[in-house]
Amino acid sequence: MLKDVLKSTKFLCFIGGAAAAVIGGKVLKCEKTRELCVQGLAKGMKIKHDAQTSMQNLKEDAQDLYYDAMTEADVIENTEENAE
Repeated sequence: MLKDVLKSTKFLCFIGGAAAAVIGGKVLKCEKTRELCVQGLAKGMKIKHDAQTSMQNLKEDAQDLYYDAMTEADVIENTEENAE
């Protein structure tokens, strides 16, 4: 009977889950784990900030190009009207 229990998949899953919970609890309480998590989060925040800055710069450049194109189009249009 004990042999059957030890070979049972449900029993082995239960033991594996309990072991994972105990080991996971120890790992999560470790100072090094906390330090690594904080560093990872800080890097993620920096990447997000850099991406937002890049997008803002691209947006400003696109707006400048649009303004320049519209200004040039107005100048050409005004020149054509004055030529007539």
